[in-house]
Amino acid sequence: MGRQNLMRQQDLDGKKTLSARRQQIDVLDSELVRLLNQRAAIACEIAALKAISGLPAYDGDREQQVLDRIAKQNSGPFNQRSISAIFRAIIRETRLLEAQHMREQSGPKETGVQEFG
Repeated sequence: MGRQNLMRQQDLDGKKTLSARRQQIDVLDSELVRLLNQRAAIACEIAALKAISGLPAYDGDREQQVLDRIAKQNSGPFNQRSISAIFRAIIRETRLLEAQHMREQSGPKETGVQEFG
């Protein structure tokens, strides 16, 4: 009986740990959403500045700067390929948002972003 009780206690501790870790993930996910939306809001401000200046939404040099900076800051456990893929997706979605914002600000002008449909 002693061993079974110990095994049950370990199971309960494991469930508590699993639950606690999932709660930590939930908090981090909420923080990521908040930060991504904050990043997107700043990108929309940049888009407005680009629209006023007549600049295209896409700036390949800037995108590469971001990816290079992120690669240098990455200490794992994501490998460089994975972290780059995540940020390419963030940049792609932000670029689409910028293009939409630029269209709203300046009307039907060329934004420098190809849209697929």
